[in-house]
Amino acid sequence: MAKFRLKDEWKMWGSLAVVVLIVVIYLYFASRPPMEGGEYLWNVTKVEGPNELALRGSGEEIRVRLIGLKTPASLDEAARDYLGKTLLNQWVRVKTLRTEADDLRLGFIYLSGDDINARMIRQGLAEIDRDEKGFDVRPYIELEQEARREKRGLWATSGQGAQ
Repeated sequence: MAKFRLKDEWKMWGSLAVVVLIVVIYLYFASRPPMEGGEYLWNVTKVEGPNELALRGSGEEIRVRLIGLKTPASLDEAARDYLGKTLLNQWVRVKTLRTEADDLRLGFIYLSGDDINARMIRQGLAEIDRDEKGFDVRPYIELEQEARREKRGLWATSGQGAQ
């Protein structure tokens, strides 16, 4: 019977171990969500309302409501359509100000650094909820006044705002 000798077998197994390690490291970094400004981003999976989104990231699903916005019923569909076209399947940054009892987060959404709350006000798809005390509304007042002056969205016909 012939002897079976594998003197340099360790080289093959060592090479295989290195390849497996490289693949595992690649998959680890490839599966993580992207980051912006040191924060992980969330992928928008669904628009649930005129100012509410479902997001997914790092294996977790959350719901976020854009804080401080009032959308009139007449513009609900337009606001949903805008959010869908702008944010659906996009990676966004979430700044949560508080969490409601049903695990709904209230806060701001940023797409490539651009404030979506501000965009909606500027385009007349929503107005500032002045009853909201969780953040400073002053930067948004000028945007709302600009939308009123230029008669955009909810200011186009009535000039009254959301009821």
